[in-house]
Amino acid sequence: MIILKNRLKGLLAFPLAAAYWLLMPSSARRLVMADLRQWSRWRHTACNLWGASFLLGSYPEFRSVFYKRVGVLRLLSSWWLRGKNTLEITTNDIGGGLIIQHGFSTIISAERIGNNCKIYQQVTIGFDHELKAPVIGDNVEVCCGAKVIGGITVGDNVLIGANAVVIKDVPSNSVVAGVPAHVIKRLDHTRDLTL
Repeated sequence: MIILKNRLKGLLAFPLAAAYWLLMPSSARRLVMADLRQWSRWRHTACNLWGASFLLGSYPEFRSVFYKRVGVLRLLSSWWLRGKNTLEITTNDIGGGLIIQHGFSTIISAERIGNNCKIYQQVTIGFDHELKAPVIGDNVEVCCGAKVIGGITVGDNVLIGANAVVIKDVPSNSVVAGVPAHVIKRLDHTRDLTL
């Protein structure tokens, strides 16, 4: 029944997805395509207009990221297909391929987020008392409940463990965990953390 309901939502969202595709600026289209590729791999859907309509109709987390990408065009459907209301994204410089899993109680206020990042639920990426925000590199995965706070830099190919509190720079190709977070493992630089 749920599969049928999601397919129906995707079918209803198809004309909407087509309208967005025609109206959105090329800079937004490039980022949306990168997001769509990652989401399609993760959710095992087609990476085309049908897949986009399925994701747009079925996943409020996808819609939240999508609406961030398309700016004022979101008014075409945000009143009908709402984004995740417990997900706040204030970062403007976000690379393509962003996946938000669940998005429950998640706040994303980074200086910059690189390409192909995945963020789970109850994550806070935000400012410290000096109003400095983190810079997140490419291929970073931030697990459930993690906090990344302050004017720090998280390198490329990093896995931040569940409930970690990251308050210092994190080198590329590493796994961090703990409170405060510290490197618990170095990764082979060829390992791909993307899906």
